[in-house]
Amino acid sequence: MRCTTASFFILAATLLAPSVAHAHLVNSGLGPFYDGALHLILNPMDLIRLSTLGLFAGAQEPAARRSVVVLAPVAWLLASAATLTSDLASALPLALAATLFLLGAAVALDLRSPRIATEIIAVTFGGLLGLSSGVELRADNANLLALVGTASVVLVLLLLITSLVASARSFAIRVVCRVLGSWSAATGLLSIGWSIAAHR
Repeated sequence: MRCTTASFFILAATLLAPSVAHAHLVNSGLGPFYDGALHLILNPMDLIRLSTLGLFAGAQEPAARRSVVVLAPVAWLLASAATLTSDLASALPLALAATLFLLGAAVALDLRSPRIATEIIAVTFGGLLGLSSGVELRADNANLLALVGTASVVLVLLLLITSLVASARSFAIRVVCRVLGSWSAATGLLSIGWSIAAHR
């Protein structure tokens, strides 16, 4: 018993010990492509936003799903690349929070939209996320290869989540997807409040 307790405290002390932290771009040592990929993977809010987009796309018709999986990463890459060549303002939190709330609400309500509307949502959402990510990467002097790494992770995540949702036939899984959408909507609503409070 004492050995188990001692092991627990040693493990807790090891996990809680301070270590080197990277505020923005993670240096993986594998080059800018993988640094850009890790930047996205280690950003929880971007993962929530992408997951919500994947949940939404998975509930749409097959042609709309394919459009989202292609258009969102392309919009992300183009918007990110635009931040490398121009000094765009980073005042995007409110727009990102509002789109996350609306997209999460659409998933929670299990709404279906026409293909053109789904494509517009994919381009808008992907573009906003790309602008936000590009501003962060620009602060770390990232190059185009890092942006390609980030966009590649966006493509893979959207493919995985969209295909999982599209292949779900169980009623329970559909309910879980809608619950996740409601959580995303709640996160977006909370982010809206934070954004408004930060600009007061």
